[in-house]
Amino acid sequence: MNPEPEAPYSWAEPAPARRRPIGRELAAAGLTVVVLAILGGPLGVLWHYLSPTVPVINVGEGRIVVNDPSPEEYIAADGWFSILCLAFGVVAAIVVWLVLRRHRGPWLLAGVILGTLAGPLVAWQAGRLFGLEAYRDWRGSSELGATYAAPADLSAHGTLLVAAFGAAIVLTLMAGWANDPDLDTPGSRPGYGNDLGNAPLPPPPDVSSGWPVAPDQTAAPAPPGPEPAGPPRG
Repeated sequence: MNPEPEAPYSWAEPAPARRRPIGRELAAAGLTVVVLAILGGPLGVLWHYLSPTVPVINVGEGRIVVNDPSPEEYIAADGWFSILCLAFGVVAAIVVWLVLRRHRGPWLLAGVILGTLAGPLVAWQAGRLFGLEAYRDWRGSSELGATYAAPADLSAHGTLLVAAFGAAIVLTLMAGWANDPDLDTPGSRPGYGNDLGNAPLPPPPDVSSGWPVAPDQTAAPAPPGPEPAGPPRG
């Protein structure tokens, strides 16, 4: 008796998705928030040096007013802050996507969003602190009619959300273009592959190992054989 043939080998079936430890995902997200918040300090220093100062004048009785009928310095400060925050959010999203590729998912997205909210807040406070103490000393000791170049400050607080919006859009686009359902890098899961650059598929099964080979439907039919001979005549 011939042994029963084994079940056909499903060579195109992908491997099951891996379960990621929730502790590592939360740790990666928390680390992302902390790092992005710390990077807000240098961002605020850069904003301080790029933003123009505001000319003010002491009009007496402890009042300090802007020494310009149509000041544009506040708009320039908000504009520079928006540009820097947008670049900060986009770069942060791309770097996190590439560096923490094994932790891609909703928790990492939440970490990036929280980090890009905390970073601009730190940048705002760090940027306005430069020269703030000297400005306060001048306000307390200046005479009537004295002028001063006050440090820039943020007047449109909605710009604090620009970095988070930019990061969310970039991460969503990159996740939408990812060719792995787990959002990992190509070839990170053994047994999963396609024509987009993932791990190569295993070879198809050998059809000559005991399985009957079906006739080729495209081959020409065989010529008819000779007719059988009739009975001999008496």
